[in-house]
Amino acid sequence: MFFFNLSAAEFLALFGAVSSLVVVLYLLDRSRKKVTVATLRFWQQSEIPSQRKHRRKIQQPLSLLLQLLAILCLLLAIAQLRIGSPDRSSRDHVLVVDASAWMGAQGANRRTLLDEARTAAIRYVRALPSSDRVMLVKADALATPVTGFETNRGTLEQAIRGIQPGSASLNLGQSIEFAAQALRLEGKRAGEIVFAGSARMMPDTITEMPSLPSNLRLLPVKRELENCGLRKLSLRRSPQDHELWQIYVTARNYGQRPRVVPLTVAYGGAPVGTRRLSLAPGAEVSSSFEFRTKAAGWLEAQLESNDALPADDTATLELPGEAALRVVVYTNQPELLRPLLAANPHVETVFRPATVYEPDAKAGLLIFDRFRPTAAITQNAIYIEPPANGSPVPVRAEKKDVTVHWRADQFLAAGLHTKDIRLEQTSLFSGAPGDMVIAEADGNAAILARPGQTKTAVFGFHPMRSAMRYELATPLLFANILKWMEPDIFTRVELQAGSTGTVSLALDSDYDSSRVRVLAGERTNLPFTIRNRTLRFFSGTPETVRVSLGDRDVVYSMTLPEIGEAKWEPPKTVRAGFAGVGGVESAARDVWQWLAILAGLLLIAEWILFGMGAATAATTQKILPFLKKAESPRRKAS
Repeated sequence: MFFFNLSAAEFLALFGAVSSLVVVLYLLDRSRKKVTVATLRFWQQSEIPSQRKHRRKIQQPLSLLLQLLAILCLLLAIAQLRIGSPDRSSRDHVLVVDASAWMGAQGANRRTLLDEARTAAIRYVRALPSSDRVMLVKADALATPVTGFETNRGTLEQAIRGIQPGSASLNLGQSIEFAAQALRLEGKRAGEIVFAGSARMMPDTITEMPSLPSNLRLLPVKRELENCGLRKLSLRRSPQDHELWQIYVTARNYGQRPRVVPLTVAYGGAPVGTRRLSLAPGAEVSSSFEFRTKAAGWLEAQLESNDALPADDTATLELPGEAALRVVVYTNQPELLRPLLAANPHVETVFRPATVYEPDAKAGLLIFDRFRPTAAITQNAIYIEPPANGSPVPVRAEKKDVTVHWRADQFLAAGLHTKDIRLEQTSLFSGAPGDMVIAEADGNAAILARPGQTKTAVFGFHPMRSAMRYELATPLLFANILKWMEPDIFTRVELQAGSTGTVSLALDSDYDSSRVRVLAGERTNLPFTIRNRTLRFFSGTPETVRVSLGDRDVVYSMTLPEIGEAKWEPPKTVRAGFAGVGGVESAARDVWQWLAILAGLLLIAEWILFGMGAATAATTQKILPFLKKAESPRRKAS
């Protein structure tokens, strides 16, 4: 006989405290006697104050005994009294269930691999002694505990049935290390680490497997299923034709037999192209397509195969519309500025004479050549040689035969490696705090940019009517200004549909690490690493991730399941199956349920014998005067 929840000292301390309180309540007399008299005329108030007295003896010892026995039974139930000797043979186990994407594959009887793993896990739990504790862990790319160390078999079986296949491949090594750490930190007597699943993983994960513990047991799911699936779908615009999309599709055969699978690519429901892919066992094949569009829409690639895992037969990407900037130029010499703006295919240019200003609500940028309208401007604007009395930036002076220096510390002057330029004439501006000086002469700004809700750039000279006309710096300078005002038209967008897990992206040689961002759902920053010009990040759930590199955005639609390419073959020394599962069942038996019932019966008996009688007497004393009043008229009438 022993306590499971409390020690003997704790039990005695609780029982002594509670029983002492009950005994004190029985000895303490706080009652006042009620006396009924005919009149208060001959009664005088006592000048001596009444004093409380303690009872010298307990008037109802049987009632006290029944309550003490009830308290004793309740405390024994709380301490979980067990009949027998304490169990010294129970152990703690960690049960790891494979919940990778491959476990969702179905066989001919429509049972998934995870169904078989659940069946094996439940059989293992039922074979253990009832006193053994089990922790359930769900394993895919990460090990996730589902329960703590639990003895309730119903709770464990319900948790096992609730496991669903994920989207990532299995990392068995990480799961085994997690299970071993849980046994060291939380387990009382270490038992087994049990893995139930197919153990299909990526090759690099297999090579990184740690040394296996001696208490590892495998419950393998050995069914071999045929499956062909998409690995990657990527799109990018052609560098020569901005309306042309280039499509690359990669498919893989995970089975043991060669397959010929039709591949269809459609945009907005209309077919773009079809291929018949011949896939050898364990091989990958890539196909490319091209189609032309400016509009936004959905592109879908589909493998028409009837295999074990339909989830990797379809990949979908949302294509953005082509970004375009409408530029309205007010000039009397359009031939000077047309070459600067025609180089970018995303710029739509409209030329108008500088004599009359016509507002254009669709314009994203206005360029005024030696002209300043009287109306207020609410769009981004570039002013070239504005009139001195109408310049948006105050003109400090007019200089002739002056040398202009580039401000290399400003990003708008990035890439302008041209030497200083000698100008016949230029206006110099008085900048305000926050203005960016792109070029200066004699300590004053010759080209100035002003940020704000509407961005403004001011040239003190005409670049196409000066020595800059034949310099490479001129188109680069305009490109920098357009990129600053409308960055979307210069951003290269690449789209990829792939699987969850670790993603690697090769960076350009001139990438700026300060501008690199990895965003999930456009808001959440994902951690990433950059090593040897390769960016890596991890996402374990299906989501859209945008990698922003400044002038290049790569959007990952991580919706395809990540299927392990190889199956891990364990050493022959590792235990497999159910041989030797179980142990000695504990001889100790719980009796706390009966003790709780006995405590309730004792309290009910005490109430019937003592509490109910006192309550009946008190009720009789209250209603007796009313009964006497009701009887008195009858006596007079008689």
